[in-house]
Amino acid sequence: MTEGMMKNSTRQEHTPTARSATYAASTPSRLYHRLEEALHCGSEVWFRMPGTRLVGIPIFLDTDYVEVVDVDVAEGFEDDDLPDEPYQRTVWLIRLEEISAISYATDRWSKERFERLLEESQKDEGPADKPR
Repeated sequence: MTEGMMKNSTRQEHTPTARSATYAASTPSRLYHRLEEALHCGSEVWFRMPGTRLVGIPIFLDTDYVEVVDVDVAEGFEDDDLPDEPYQRTVWLIRLEEISAISYATDRWSKERFERLLEESQKDEGPADKPR
């Protein structure tokens, strides 16, 4: 027994108080905020969950679920060879607790803009042979 510890003292474990549980329930997570942004902007989001991955645009969000829509377009066909139904819409209802990760585009660049950004970053760094 450790010095200073009483023989029949109980081990105290951290248990969330009612206040901290209420606070956690009232403050949405960063995941929720990112999904909310995607919902308002109509941005596509990639979801990773145990055993699967999904892609879609959020169309509904609450504290428990996000509903996303994914539209598939038949590609690689000539106009005459298009299938009878060249578009397919799938709607997924995903429990937020099941999501292990999401990714979303924060910025998109054309080839020209990307090259300009590279040129600007190289100018900021100075000559390549100059020591830092």
